[in-house]
Amino acid sequence: GTFDFGTNTGQHGFAVSRDGKYVWVTSETPQSLLEIDPASGKILNQWKTNQDRSHLVVVTTDEKKFYVTNTVSGSVSVIDRASGAVKVIPVGAGAEGITIAPDGHEVWVAWRIDNKISVIPTAKDEIVETFAAGGEGPQRVQFTPDGKEVWVSNVRNDTLTVFDAKSRKMVATLNVGKGPAGIVFSPDGRRGYFALSGANQVAVIDVPARKVIQTFNTGVEPDGIAWAAMR
Repeated sequence: GTFDFGTNTGQHGFAVSRDGKYVWVTSETPQSLLEIDPASGKILNQWKTNQDRSHLVVVTTDEKKFYVTNTVSGSVSVIDRASGAVKVIPVGAGAEGITIAPDGHEVWVAWRIDNKISVIPTAKDEIVETFAAGGEGPQRVQFTPDGKEVWVSNVRNDTLTVFDAKSRKMVATLNVGKGPAGIVFSPDGRRGYFALSGANQVAVIDVPARKVIQTFNTGVEPDGIAWAAMR
């Protein structure tokens, strides 16, 4: 199907509910998060982020709160699903990449312009630590499925940096290919797939060994990437 969201344009980030009954999509004009019925494309709810260029979204494990990065405002909007209340957390220049821990306790946000990462516990909804991303242009960030590591795509210097999620210390750097962007891991966490937007490829990484084992070609400038379980 093809869905028309009317005056809501600039869709980019999205998340799907665990039961598959809802899809949440960012809208850059006007700045908001849409709740969509995936069967019909109908907009069920719309929440304003009150910030500029609302770009990516993650959702808590109980699906009661959303965290949306606003790249121009350099912030995160925390949206309460039930009440629609919005809390804006100032982050930093180019706040874009965002990931939530598998247990839902922490959100990590990457600052693409200032090369930093901030950590926001979902119980507090405030930044508790900010540190260097270890590379230039951290554009995407992703927890491994076991929650033990966080991987960062540094698009400007073509590297991946790996952090221990508990200590928040950088434990590895990999040269991966030109323009690393979107990240997805296999459910068992043994393989990572990284969109190389500057090479028109996807790099396949052996996660425990932290090395590239394969690349394959895609269309022009791959970025968004997802895992589909075939049934």
